[in-house]
Amino acid sequence: MPELNRRDFMKTSAGAAVGLGVLSRSTASWAGANDRVRVAVIGLRGRGKSHLGAYAAAENVEIATVCDIDESVTAERLGWLTKDLGIKEPKSEWDFRKVLEDDSIDAISIATPNHLHSLIAILGCDAGKDVYVEKPLS
Repeated sequence: MPELNRRDFMKTSAGAAVGLGVLSRSTASWAGANDRVRVAVIGLRGRGKSHLGAYAAAENVEIATVCDIDESVTAERLGWLTKDLGIKEPKSEWDFRKVLEDDSIDAISIATPNHLHSLIAILGCDAGKDVYVEKPLS
């Protein structure tokens, strides 16, 4: 087996990533209304705002709920989503446990302070949600 150097690995990986991106875009075009992923973003400061922007730009993703314990941050993010990004205002919540109880939520995106990552991720999995969590998870 020939040795794979870093440059060849990056070329191969980049090609595979582009292929997956094309595949995901082509499958998104035939997805129906019930195939939209309803996501809740928990933690709305720094990285949480990035999560919101990415989900707002994604096809077949609906930001269903935003959650932050600081209601002033929540209000600021809701304004940004509706006025600047032009999306429908999502529901807001300050207690992540209520988000996990919502059966209409398919996935949660966790961008809270580090010490809460693992707790919310475990409870999210227990609640049957798909989970995206920022590092560290421990």
